[in-house]
Amino acid sequence: MLPELGSKIWSIVAKRHDREMLWHHPRMVPRKAPFGATYDNWFCGGWDDIFPNDFPVEIDGEMWPDHGEVWSLPARWWVENWSEQEVALGFEHQGIVLPTRFRRILRLQSGEASLHLEYQVTNEGREALDVHWKSHPALPLGDSARLHLPVRTVIDEPGFGEVFQETTFAWPLATREDGSSLDLQVLPEPDSGDVQFWYGTDLTAGWAAVSYPAADVGFGLTFDRTVQNSVWVFTTAGGWRDLNVIILEPCTGYHADLGVAKAAGSVLTLGRGQTISSNMAAHILSGMEAVARFEASNGTDW
Repeated sequence: MLPELGSKIWSIVAKRHDREMLWHHPRMVPRKAPFGATYDNWFCGGWDDIFPNDFPVEIDGEMWPDHGEVWSLPARWWVENWSEQEVALGFEHQGIVLPTRFRRILRLQSGEASLHLEYQVTNEGREALDVHWKSHPALPLGDSARLHLPVRTVIDEPGFGEVFQETTFAWPLATREDGSSLDLQVLPEPDSGDVQFWYGTDLTAGWAAVSYPAADVGFGLTFDRTVQNSVWVFTTAGGWRDLNVIILEPCTGYHADLGVAKAAGSVLTLGRGQTISSNMAAHILSGMEAVARFEASNGTDW
């Protein structure tokens, strides 16, 4: 954990596999970011939380910074619990542009290959706020990586990366501009040049996963789909900044432009003084049989 950098989760190691599950930038180490910095120039990997927006946007005369406020702010943190059965740490951020409070407790429990996250987001202001709130774990490509999602519909982000024949289509098959078919479940090989950015919507359950058949391991997320009702997926296989990474992003709405999302009614509305709580967990899936169980059970068994 890096409390001074948005309480970023920097490392999740699958001890049985001796494998780092999160992606790290090959040319950039973590460093403190000034408030309002351009996110991409500080994006070193790991797992950030993005709140209350993604693309920088001006709302009511105020500029909301790139990828929101949390990722660049140091956190107040504390030990919630420390015992042989459980280690738990708490982290809290207060907004600068907006009167918000973002709180997260992380728990590791003995005998489990899971990280449990308890979130609270609060609007401490006098007016309701329309926001995005999403997790942003960066994962590596390679090892024949596959993407597993319980979504019905894909909405492409226009003007970013590969352009498909249709903006909206059924998961998982996309039609490229040249008429060829692309199975989005099969992630591109590193350095193939691909770039994709799209939103998975119409979720049938609250989970998402990336598996690595060649390494016999997977990374799964479970979350409350009544709160995080879409999964954004950004993938670059060398096509953006020569980086090879997939970012799996459960979010409270879509599109990345909050103004477009508000017009579409696809945002989280925090009423005056309202707190919304939600839980999430990350799981190490040890073996492709565990990945299959995770998918078949909608994230309840692995």
